[in-house]
Amino acid sequence: MRVRPSRSARSQKAQHLVAAFVPALIVVLSITGFVWAQKEVTVVVDGRTLHMKTQAADVAGLLEEAGIAVDAADLVTPSLDSALEPETTVLVRHSVPVTLVLGDSRLKVDVIGETVADALVSVGADPAANPAVTPPLATRLSPNMTIDVPEVFVRITRQEATVAAPVRYEKDPSLPKGTRSVVAKGRPGRVMRVYRVLVANGAEMAPVLTAEQTLSKPVPRIVAVGTASGGKGLLAAIRLKSHRGQSKPPVGGRRMRVEATGYSAQEPGLDYTTATGARAVRGVIAVDPRVIPLGTRVYVPGYGYAVAADTGGAIKGNRIDLCFDTVAECNEWGRRRVTIIILD
Repeated sequence: MRVRPSRSARSQKAQHLVAAFVPALIVVLSITGFVWAQKEVTVVVDGRTLHMKTQAADVAGLLEEAGIAVDAADLVTPSLDSALEPETTVLVRHSVPVTLVLGDSRLKVDVIGETVADALVSVGADPAANPAVTPPLATRLSPNMTIDVPEVFVRITRQEATVAAPVRYEKDPSLPKGTRSVVAKGRPGRVMRVYRVLVANGAEMAPVLTAEQTLSKPVPRIVAVGTASGGKGLLAAIRLKSHRGQSKPPVGGRRMRVEATGYSAQEPGLDYTTATGARAVRGVIAVDPRVIPLGTRVYVPGYGYAVAADTGGAIKGNRIDLCFDTVAECNEWGRRRVTIIILD
């Protein structure tokens, strides 16, 4: 007699499928759970950047997993017990053990920094006040290096100094083009300068200027630069000194004894044009070009500054003829022997 099964074949098949699926599901869930638990973080160790995936719960676990050793003198941010979150950045700066020699004292310190200057800052010293440190301030730190910090003091010095007179050039249409004339000699000024000098182990560093006070201002030296051309420029040059209020005789120059007579452009029949093409006006003198070249500036006592811009048939040797604006001035001058000063 056939025995009827208590369950259908289809039901038994489904039971077998479930039994096989459950272990597989457990394996998949464990794998995906591991992936979900991983966090992407960034670790910067002494300037070197690492990107990691980790399941560590805190910073300490992360560093242990990465094989990064730290001690109490090192800088870790965030702190070791801080919870680790996705996309966290952990900064690790290892300290560098060095020895600072301060006079007769030797001080061992762990420095969080990169250079000798950082080591000085770590002990409260001002790097700017200790330029004579050995090795130099910009030197990178290395483990167990020795840094010599000499005794330093500041000395303040004051010095007076001369300031050269600046030169100012001025265009002057009353001078022939290409010529120059010193209008004002100028005067140098005086200043008081204050310097800060660092003295390290008896040796002075380069002085640093910290203040400056003007005692007297320099007076500019003024040089007139001629812009006129032709006879007009020569004629105009004679008015330079009187135009600027300088009627005093010059200090330098070459002296020459001459006989000086006067003439005026207002005299009847006189040609108003000189040998150089300039108009005959006060300040023009006639000369013997073999003795005084045309264009030469001269100073005539009792007459003033003038320029050799004309010639004359009767003007030979050490003789000159002075042009006046009026006949009356010419007559008043008459004929004189004077010592002129040749400027050019």
